[in-house]
Amino acid sequence: MNENMQKSYSHIVNLEFESAIKLLANEQSKNPTNGFIPLHQNYIDFLTIIIGEEKIYFDNAIQQKEVRMELLQSKNEDSPYYLYSQAEIHLQWAFSRLKFDQYSTAAYEFIKAYNLLEENQKIFPEFTLNKKGLGLIHALLGAVPEQFNWILNLAGLDGDVALGLSELDEVLNDKNFNMYENEVLFLLSFLQINLNENDAISQQYLNRIGDGYKENILLNFTAARLSDNLGENELTLKILEDKPSSLSAFPFYYLNYLQAMSYLYQLNYENAKQQFEVFLGDFKGLNYIKSAYHKLAWVAFLQKNYEKKNEYFAKVISEGNTSIDEDKVAMKDAEDIYFSSPVLLKARLLYDGGYYENALNQIIAFEQIDNVEYWYRLARVKSKLEYKNNEIIAHYQKSYDLGKESTAYYAPMSALQIALIYEKQNELDKAAIYFEKCLLMSDFDYERGIHKKAKSGLGRISD
Repeated sequence: MNENMQKSYSHIVNLEFESAIKLLANEQSKNPTNGFIPLHQNYIDFLTIIIGEEKIYFDNAIQQKEVRMELLQSKNEDSPYYLYSQAEIHLQWAFSRLKFDQYSTAAYEFIKAYNLLEENQKIFPEFTLNKKGLGLIHALLGAVPEQFNWILNLAGLDGDVALGLSELDEVLNDKNFNMYENEVLFLLSFLQINLNENDAISQQYLNRIGDGYKENILLNFTAARLSDNLGENELTLKILEDKPSSLSAFPFYYLNYLQAMSYLYQLNYENAKQQFEVFLGDFKGLNYIKSAYHKLAWVAFLQKNYEKKNEYFAKVISEGNTSIDEDKVAMKDAEDIYFSSPVLLKARLLYDGGYYENALNQIIAFEQIDNVEYWYRLARVKSKLEYKNNEIIAHYQKSYDLGKESTAYYAPMSALQIALIYEKQNELDKAAIYFEKCLLMSDFDYERGIHKKAKSGLGRISD
């Protein structure tokens, strides 16, 4: 890991692939046996696939995997990087395959990566960087739904969200591996948002990023997601407006989608519409296409432009893909021509942006109190405004009771939120009951994400 390779890695994690490729070519001519060359080449392919989501690029790049593995297997077996680098390539391709629904091959590559990292850990227990991959795998496997645990047992895999996060924290705080700080912060933040929901820890990561989001595009994405998760919409917009503007960087169009969502939370319809249209015009990948058209339909609906609303719903049905929850929900709503009431939809958007008083004022104006969404939104807003827990639980319970036979997400989310309140109060038996209630429900919107959080919660309280 000489200066040349450190610089190439730095360019890679800032998505400046052309600059990295030049440095790698230079290294190839001077030091052709350097094992970091194929690893860094793979990083470029991995990030291009994950961010760009283009199938043609994926199909062409996958042919390089075996070539790189053979090169790495010819290197020095006494180095801690020997097994680590092979595991890293398996792991990167596992995630890449998930983008294109190649689940069985991805599972095989996860297992290969896990076994290599476990073996490396035994040989080099002081090599902290090993825990970057192990931490990610442990955390993700810790959130696998219970009905799939037999697969983990069969493969000899262990999952534990808390262990995975602590392993990644070790890497983050090891000064020997400072160069990986941005990547590890990105991974920790991703896991924190999706599995753990601890605002204090999310704030710590955001503080650690500081102004780094102005210099590094991955940190810009990370900081935007963290601040959004904390309900700090004005900060999210500032972060996204201050993103690095390197003309040579690989385009990260998803940031336009995030910016559009932030404008939508302000009920700033024109700016939201503009950013959604930029995203849809430029992005050639798979995901969030249906979701973007869905949100444009929301804007048209809230502006009472019902003809345009129907046009956007038609686009939801004809364009994009249904691999992720946001796109599945968009498709379902478009097929059912479903809308919440304008009052509750505005309350939802204001809540998501952290404008809690405004959201509460919207909800109070709503009169159909036998509505499952009404009780759910009321509970969500009151929890942020720090009303008493027994009042919040009563509202969630009402939503759960009204919605448990529905395919909407309000009842399972209400069960999850009740469980989280009981967990904070250290009433762990009650928390377990409601985590289980959440997990017993199926076939609802955002099921995977909600079940992951319930599974992760059960894991925490059983430790």
